[in-house]
Amino acid sequence: MKSSFPKFALLLMVAGVFALMLAGCGGSNTLGLTQGNWAFSATSTAAAQIAGPTFVVGGNLTQSGGNLTGAMYVTQSGCIVPQFVNFTGTVKGKNVSLTSETFGGQVITVAASGTKDSLTGTYTVTGECADSGTVSANPVPSISGTWNGTISNVAASKGFGVAQATVSVSLTQAATPSEDGTFALTGTLTYTNSVCAVTGTISNGFVAGNFVSMTGPTDDGAGSFTFDHVVLDSVTAPQNMTGDYDDCNPIQSVTLTKQ
Repeated sequence: MKSSFPKFALLLMVAGVFALMLAGCGGSNTLGLTQGNWAFSATSTAAAQIAGPTFVVGGNLTQSGGNLTGAMYVTQSGCIVPQFVNFTGTVKGKNVSLTSETFGGQVITVAASGTKDSLTGTYTVTGECADSGTVSANPVPSISGTWNGTISNVAASKGFGVAQATVSVSLTQAATPSEDGTFALTGTLTYTNSVCAVTGTISNGFVAGNFVSMTGPTDDGAGSFTFDHVVLDSVTAPQNMTGDYDDCNPIQSVTLTKQ
């Protein structure tokens, strides 16, 4: 008596082979980029450059399947005026492409590849600020925490107070982006030996890529502070931020260090 291979077993084998064929098509090999605040640091190869990036594009980058959208802030450029720009793009395997909307007659395109947390490649700018070069991109970790620094008391030169004051900034970064792609910053400032104030509150602050800005009132009534054009010292592990600080003292360069 002949034995026959059970039909249900044969069907299971066919289904298994089909599943393996689908897995081999590479769908699972598409990068799943880390979502959140990214910084794309561009360095020109078209002309001699001073130390540092040619410009930085930073802000919220979102992936949905193979599609990318980004609301980004362009900063630290000697040609492109700082501004918010929208980007769209794709992820295919380990390859990432991004193209900006047209802004001021200019378009930025990026072609890169890498891992979910690190991309390298090239960029091109067309228009008035035409340029090309290399680009590296990474997600920027949250800068929530305590940051301390030193401020010069200019009034001390006239015999009032001590020469140096300290400031401690307690920062909280929003977990979700604002509509413009930035991540809001809130928090308080505590001064020691300042001739301007004892405390302050961040009423308007944000981080986009490695660029930070914050401003708000201080407790001396009509006073306020501004900490602007601030750049983090590292995209992947920021420990310092340096920018222009302004209160009742003249504008000065101040560095805050993470505690």
